[in-house]
Amino acid sequence: MKLKNNLVQTAIKFGLLGALMIIIGLLVLFYLGKHPLLLNPLLDARWMLFGLFIFFSIKSLRDDNGGFLHLWEGLALGFLVYLIMAQMAAAFIAVFASIDATHFLADYIRIAMEQINANREALIANNIDEKTLTDALEILPTTTANNLAFDYFLKSMPIGLILTLILSILMRRKEEI
Repeated sequence: MKLKNNLVQTAIKFGLLGALMIIIGLLVLFYLGKHPLLLNPLLDARWMLFGLFIFFSIKSLRDDNGGFLHLWEGLALGFLVYLIMAQMAAAFIAVFASIDATHFLADYIRIAMEQINANREALIANNIDEKTLTDALEILPTTTANNLAFDYFLKSMPIGLILTLILSILMRRKEEI
């Protein structure tokens, strides 16, 4: 029972610390004038932050377990860490975007509409039809803070899963027989 308890404690510790770092990153980007939810997905800080916190949480559990780590332990720990990080960041986005004084939601809608209009020809050239663009422009003004939070949470899941699989496989160690 000690391993399960240690696994959960490690997940909570690294998940909350990682969530704090994501929230700080979101705030820094937003107040520097770059809306954090409209960045290129390859430049998204979640890749680096999820990777770092999943890696260090798995390493911590492995070190606490005498240098041994089964694949399932790494997978479970990584899943819990990125789930906590994504949930806390999404909750922050929901609250922060719902505060009108921050203009987080209004800026998101405005910038997204500007990007669609500015890149209309390029988007159409990339097989996105005119109706899809028109529908997106009509739907964007109805976006809510919860929509942004849920979208952020859902987009975090594949990032965390990919990194958890890779890091769990690379860091597993079995006991010698």
